[in-house]
Amino acid sequence: MENNQQKSKFEWLKRYIKFPLIIAIAYLAFVLFFNEYSIAKYVVLEQQIDSLKTEIKYYQDTTQRYMLLNDQLNKSTEEMERVVRERHHMNRVNEDVYIFE
Repeated sequence: MENNQQKSKFEWLKRYIKFPLIIAIAYLAFVLFFNEYSIAKYVVLEQQIDSLKTEIKYYQDTTQRYMLLNDQLNKSTEEMERVVRERHHMNRVNEDVYIFE
C-alpha cells in the first residue's frame, strides 16, 4: 500500500513537472531575486528615494525660511537689530543683557 502511494506521488510529479517548467521557475527566481534589478534591490532603492525626498523637502523648507528672513532683514532695520541682538548677544549702550539657556 505504501509503495503504491509513493508511485502515485512520483507519477503526479512526472505528469505535471516537466523540464521546461523547471527552467521557467528557475529563470523567474533568478530574475526576481538574484538579478541586478531584483525585488530586494528595488525595495532598498525605493526606501532611499523616499528618504532623499524627505531630506530635500526639509532643506527646501529651511532655504525658504532663510530667504524670508533675508528679505525681512533687507527691508527692516528693526528686524535686523532684533536678530543681531538675539543671535550675537549684542546690546545697546547702557543696557544689560541677561542670557537664559
